[in-house]
Amino acid sequence: MGNGYEDIYFDNCPQVRYRVVLGARSTKKSTDICGYEPLLKIFSNPIRNVLILRLNDSDNGRSTFPLIEKCARRMGVYEQLHFKNQIPREVVYERTGQKIMFGGFNNASDLTSIQVPTGELTDIYIEEASQIDSIEDFQILDGSIRAKLPVGVFLQITFLLNPWDI
Repeated sequence: MGNGYEDIYFDNCPQVRYRVVLGARSTKKSTDICGYEPLLKIFSNPIRNVLILRLNDSDNGRSTFPLIEKCARRMGVYEQLHFKNQIPREVVYERTGQKIMFGGFNNASDLTSIQVPTGELTDIYIEEASQIDSIEDFQILDGSIRAKLPVGVFLQITFLLNPWDI
């Protein structure tokens, strides 16, 4: 785990809707927060499903999707997951049907109707969040993440940024 990120993991601040995580290159920000944490979330609670966004979905195929694969191998859980690396990309936890989905922010209206077969969409990660320049598009996305959840489970959006981008 990168230095300092142990204080950010979801079990430390579960009740906040928005988190902003800053870190320069080689700080393991993406690996720890956008790689390991989504896997930990789906394995820790059968309600949770995750959406990982970049500005363009095609960028996920070269960055966030292989990152999730690498983290799953390191955690020893790769065989419990089904990896679909065609659009729409997704990782399915075979035991429960929970998903880690991938998408692009370039058409925010497509993000409003995401459904999951089990549980709820509870967590969104926006990698390279500084590339998202439309507050209106973010508001569309933010308004679409809603659900009645059991006590102790919260909706959360995490922005991952490089410090020179703000």
